[in-house]
Amino acid sequence: MIGLQKASNDFVTAYNKKDAAAIAALFTEDGEMADVTGKELTSGREEIKARYEDVFADSSMAMAIEVSSVRLVAPNLAIEDGTAHITPLGDEKAPPRSTTYTAVLTKTADGAWRIASTRDLKDVTDAAGNLADLAEVIKGEWTSRTKDGVEFDLAFGWDASGKFLSGEMLSSVADAPPQPGTIRIAWDAGRESIVSWMFDAAGGSNFGIWTPTEDGWQIRSEGTTADGESRTATQKLSTDGKDTLIWKITDKVVDGETEPDTTLRIVRQAPEAAAE
Repeated sequence: MIGLQKASNDFVTAYNKKDAAAIAALFTEDGEMADVTGKELTSGREEIKARYEDVFADSSMAMAIEVSSVRLVAPNLAIEDGTAHITPLGDEKAPPRSTTYTAVLTKTADGAWRIASTRDLKDVTDAAGNLADLAEVIKGEWTSRTKDGVEFDLAFGWDASGKFLSGEMLSSVADAPPQPGTIRIAWDAGRESIVSWMFDAAGGSNFGIWTPTEDGWQIRSEGTTADGESRTATQKLSTDGKDTLIWKITDKVVDGETEPDTTLRIVRQAPEAAAE
């Protein structure tokens, strides 16, 4: 892994020296770079060199790279994931920009590890960036109906600040008034994780810590009912296509008593037809 680490270090050194030619030399002859959208593609060493010459001509910035993982998928092929931090120089008030990336590196004939491709994944400079993946999944209006006849409606979107996800919930059952609830989802920079607060109509509340999984998120929640009883649960949120959420609740304990596991299949509500 030493050679792989050297490739990352050499990239940072070349960037901070504004050496576009040295950066291009770290790529394979047909190396590629893609932006966050995947639509802007820079191919080949000459184009990569020209791109960084433009970058260095327009601004003065310093780079630091935080490598989160390196996977050796074949003897001569590795995948690196991490976060690049770009700090403007000469302006103490300007915040650094942070972007996650993935890079494919290949070991060339001379024994050096070179970059075959890189792609910027998302801007994680602030809270909104760290919530972007979750927002893409849950934004919109959703509904579910259980076998017991309970109808459950959800609506998620960004709040006015653009830093939090805000949700409204409504559970309805025949011959009883609807029960509203609210949920607020944020990025906790101290924990480096997504957190949430849920409040129900009766006066109970839950706090949750979210952990990404291969197919969604796991939420470990704890809180109290309106009567002061403690409650804990493990929740798992995953998708079944872009229009269906699967919300599983397990390990649910209320006031020391274990309750049955539940699974909600929540489907996206179709938009209302425009009035003619």
